[in-house]
Amino acid sequence: MSLRDKLEQILPALLPESAAEAIKGKELIARVRRVLGDTYSDRSLLSRFSFMALDEGSCLARIPGGQGYFLRSPESEHSLHSMFEDGAAQEEGEDPVHMALATAVRLYDTAGLGVFVYPVEEESWHHPDLVAVQWPAGHYGEDGAYIIDDPDAGPTYRAVCLDFAEDADSCRRALYRALSCGLWAEETELLLFGCGENEDLAELGTRWGVGVRCIGSEDNGLPELPRADAMFRADASTARQLLQRLPQCLLSVPRHRPAPSPRSEAASPVLRWAEQCTARGRIEPFEMRVAAH
Repeated sequence: MSLRDKLEQILPALLPESAAEAIKGKELIARVRRVLGDTYSDRSLLSRFSFMALDEGSCLARIPGGQGYFLRSPESEHSLHSMFEDGAAQEEGEDPVHMALATAVRLYDTAGLGVFVYPVEEESWHHPDLVAVQWPAGHYGEDGAYIIDDPDAGPTYRAVCLDFAEDADSCRRALYRALSCGLWAEETELLLFGCGENEDLAELGTRWGVGVRCIGSEDNGLPELPRADAMFRADASTARQLLQRLPQCLLSVPRHRPAPSPRSEAASPVLRWAEQCTARGRIEPFEMRVAAH
């Protein structure tokens, strides 16, 4: 019997039934070892957990970003975009993934960048979680819209992936996912929540040209993030104040690529959105925040 088959048999009895009670990888390994013994290494088990969590037919579900495992059920799916809709439920506003995504959106839009969020509900190795768009030179009109001075000039793109630091392997995996998802863009960045100074990541980020920005710290874990809906809807001044309170450190700077890899099909949605904005020569305030569709 394969390891996957063994895990499918024993995990339903070992996993918590709700995302709120999710357990981390080390705790799940300990529970599995009490049943299977020490036949399999930690690396083998974590690798198998990761593949199973991506399989909708598996009993194992993972909170996006790798912060915990629980028993999959029809209610296990997480939407990255429910926070953008009016009347978000209490549990949606406090979901750590939603909170991290809202924080990332405001991190870039308060810096004057456009933000496109991919409307997906699971981790992808083909496209990033969001894209920060640097519009061509321009100025603000009286109504607050951004007016592009040269309509023939094109925007530049920074592909951004989000993840949560669980252990050294998960951090490395997050960096290589960011590298995979951002080859088509001029710049690539990884926002890693719950991670502090890390020489290994700093070296890898510098070598591959991936910017790595840590939010939180290794000792204290995730910072105390605002509710997702509150952060997303806050005015720019309030959002900047909230962001300034978050502990951050920059491990590596994104390397600009004047001629990135050919645009992939995965990049098409954000490219169409940005082209529509620049074709009008006018970027509306909402479009400078987020386009989820």
